[in-house]
Amino acid sequence: MQDFLHIFQIESSPALAFSVILFLGALSQWLAWRLNIAAILPLLLVGFTLGPWLGLLKPLEIGEAYLFSAVSLLVGLILFEGGLTLRLKEISGVGKVVFRLISLGALVTWLASATAAHFMIGLEWPLALLFGALIIVTGPTVIGPLIRNVRPKSSLANILKWEGILIDPVGTLIAALVLEFIILSYRGQGLGHMLSVFVAFIIVGTVLGLVGGYILSQLLSRGAIPHYLSNFMALAFVFGVFALSNSVVAESGLLATTVMGMLMANRNIPDIEKILGFKEDLTVFAISLLFIVLAANISVETLQAAFQLPYLSVVFVIIFVVRPLNIFVSSGGSSLTQNDKLFLSWIAPRGIVAAAVTSLFVSELNHEGIQGAEVILPLVFSVIVATVALVSLTANPVARFLGVKQKDPQGFLFLGAHPVARAMAQTLKSEGFRVLLSDTNYNNIALARHNGLESYYGSPLSDSSDDKLKLDEIGHLIALTSNDEANALTALKFAKDFSAERVFQLKPAQDNRLRLNLAANQRGRLVFYNGTTFNQLQDLFESHDLKKTNMTKTFSLKDFEQLYPEYLPLFVVKQGKVRVVSETKFEATEGSILISFVPKEA
Repeated sequence: MQDFLHIFQIESSPALAFSVILFLGALSQWLAWRLNIAAILPLLLVGFTLGPWLGLLKPLEIGEAYLFSAVSLLVGLILFEGGLTLRLKEISGVGKVVFRLISLGALVTWLASATAAHFMIGLEWPLALLFGALIIVTGPTVIGPLIRNVRPKSSLANILKWEGILIDPVGTLIAALVLEFIILSYRGQGLGHMLSVFVAFIIVGTVLGLVGGYILSQLLSRGAIPHYLSNFMALAFVFGVFALSNSVVAESGLLATTVMGMLMANRNIPDIEKILGFKEDLTVFAISLLFIVLAANISVETLQAAFQLPYLSVVFVIIFVVRPLNIFVSSGGSSLTQNDKLFLSWIAPRGIVAAAVTSLFVSELNHEGIQGAEVILPLVFSVIVATVALVSLTANPVARFLGVKQKDPQGFLFLGAHPVARAMAQTLKSEGFRVLLSDTNYNNIALARHNGLESYYGSPLSDSSDDKLKLDEIGHLIALTSNDEANALTALKFAKDFSAERVFQLKPAQDNRLRLNLAANQRGRLVFYNGTTFNQLQDLFESHDLKKTNMTKTFSLKDFEQLYPEYLPLFVVKQGKVRVVSETKFEATEGSILISFVPKEA
């Protein structure tokens, strides 16, 4: 058995080992999706199993310098992808809280965590301060999926997202300064250049990030890079800026890539969505690889120490004392409610940045021969495992208990404000749903407003619509224009906001074979009873009436179909929820309202 298992060790077969890591990483991601938990948990379990428990995976065999260089590059990529999601419009109203979290809040976490580590497990002050700095960071790769799953109020979601990304360079900077202090003190050297290191970190990381982001965005905006090379060129720029920044000031590459992503997110770049999608895929790959490799790199003794009572007591204090203290200090005077603050206090998972930077810094301390450094690694991993597990398993019930979840948005955004769309919108509005119509034809918009319907004059595909379209309480899109391309593109855009199951479009015209044969993931779901084209919808509107029918014990859907055999079902409303009819089989049970087209002669 041991001979068989030996083939998976890196020194024996690096290619096979790498393939096994990728396969198990993909399997872990799938398992996390099926169980609705953070992917970090199964990834760490795989890493611990392959590394310290079975001894099959020994990452350091490929060379410590190569390993940590690759780890640093991938972390830089993850932060760049995070920066690409930070649009300044999202921080409106919560910017003050976010700024306090990454400044005053970071200071509170740093000093309070260091104090707990010093007094509870006897860690010397310099190493305790390093530990406190390492867990300042949170886990943006955990928080992103968690927000999508829990769907807290938009203000809380924006605070968590911005904090999770911006706090990583801040925590890394403080940890790098403490590490420099420890090493210089150990060598007996002066500390006069500590301030210069701090200033250089900020200046170099910010300037190189801005310059790199500006050059890349200009090249993309002017079409200087062909479409098929945009993703590859963006990746090359990210790695180049990261490496250049790190070569000037150690660890400043994390700040540079974050700033680079933020700059590009807030400029009008044609290929930005394509680049973001590519980077999201690479981030999943990087996280899967990194967590398994870093977990496998831990020794058995370190892993056992991570679950000892003194370590767990420090973790308890960090979760239940330090994080709430951070939140209540940082949010003082804000509009956040008590329950909002309690929810933010509960959500502080640590992730890949904490694991990667800790592994790198502890390795440097070990090379210097500094005693006590071996305590930091299991302590940080204890915090990672505990915070991720706690948040993954409890975030949803805690959000429900505190009443901070968004209500399931049932409203509609209609693409098109022609008479048919206005009639449907008016009917849905009468049932209490928010409706918003968008059209580039001002006459249609004027008539919609005359009918008391909310409307937006313009295309939802335009960049300006991101700021002007207010989508609170809206969770569906129905694209009803005669332009098949506009319908498909709008459906693709809003699939990320509303989910693909709630994005619908008219069936492309029969003579538009290209659009008709598009794969389902390149357009919205076909709306209205197995698909209805624009011309068919117009004909139906002229020859049919839009009717609302209550389903009761004495009048069922079967009765309705006998009365109106030639009808077109559109929506089914029940108990404040609405379902768009897009298949030939649907239910309209007792207590529901069927909205449909019925022939006028009937």
